[in-house]
Amino acid sequence: MNLLKPFLIIIKSLLFYLFDSVALWNTPSTQKNQLEVVLLIRQDAIGDFVMWLDSAKEYRQLYPPDKYKIVLVGNIIWCDLAKVLPYWDDVLAVNVKQFKTFSRYRVNLLRQVCNLGAKIAVQPTFSREFYHGDSLVRASNAFRKVSSVGDMSNRNWLKKTLANGWHTELIPASVQMMTELERNAEFFQGLSDKPHKIFYPKLELPQIVTSSNWENREYYVLFPGVSAALRQWPIESFAEIADRIYDATGLNGILDGAPNEKLLSKSIQDLAKAPLDWAGTRLAELPTLLKYAKFVVSCETSAVYISAAVQTPVICVLGGAYFGRFLPYPELSGQEIYLKTASYPMSCFGCNAKCVYSLKKDEPAPCVSNISVDAVWKEVEKIIENGVN
Repeated sequence: MNLLKPFLIIIKSLLFYLFDSVALWNTPSTQKNQLEVVLLIRQDAIGDFVMWLDSAKEYRQLYPPDKYKIVLVGNIIWCDLAKVLPYWDDVLAVNVKQFKTFSRYRVNLLRQVCNLGAKIAVQPTFSREFYHGDSLVRASNAFRKVSSVGDMSNRNWLKKTLANGWHTELIPASVQMMTELERNAEFFQGLSDKPHKIFYPKLELPQIVTSSNWENREYYVLFPGVSAALRQWPIESFAEIADRIYDATGLNGILDGAPNEKLLSKSIQDLAKAPLDWAGTRLAELPTLLKYAKFVVSCETSAVYISAAVQTPVICVLGGAYFGRFLPYPELSGQEIYLKTASYPMSCFGCNAKCVYSLKKDEPAPCVSNISVDAVWKEVEKIIENGVN
């Protein structure tokens, strides 16, 4: 089966290419626009989107509203958050899973993107995805189609060759290791030919949902859930850190996460002696919950990036899969950093989630499971010493 896998991937790529060609056949741009339409295409995860916000706001300056209409073609998982931000004029939400698996949905969306009549399509993502972002750039039929040269983490030679041919411009990217904050700035500078000073991303609460009573409560937040088991810090460790926090501060803890993570949180509640409540907030409400928290302790998940963006101190239990690419954040001169990490250094850091160890199903990688409670507590203590009480 392993020998057949590369050939199956090639066949799949060609089938998608042919399917999209048929879907877009004789599909003209029907929308008449007074302003030139610019598509910003991002299909990655919530954390990636939040990290992009520092650069995203600059696109409004590059494409001013008196001449351009900016449409963000985004992943549906974060579009509720994107819709309240002032950096674009419209948001087109893409159900990434359906776009890849349901033919009728894919056909309708490809044609909808084509019908927008865009003059410019920009995909700022470094790790481009053939079936999603690249295909949407192609569907735009824009006069100018721009993406990063990107890396090969989501592509093979065939996907790269086909997708690069759909672009009019590819922005060069450094081969050196960079954080995503630096990658986003590098892309924008290449696109605009203007220098871009990097700032930590920020979410201002007046732009977000603020109708809640969180501001009247004293609490901290735990985010124990993850989308991939190899990033899961043990529930016993979360329970112990909750007990230490309660003993030191008397603060009540709030557990939060996706609906399917409620049982995981219940297990932590059962193990811990400290009082812990389940919140179960929607994404649109999450920035408010995190903003008014004293601090946050989380696995490597979207809550880490949102917490830092609303300027709440956050400790990320950080494994080595993508160490140096997303986290830790770089030190930026003259700017206060709210995001700290606790790690267990290993020689295999930077494996791109292709763990070199033989793991059982749902078993965390050793670079995560071996992170001690003491290492996390050390960072929590620093926050407490700075005046949580």
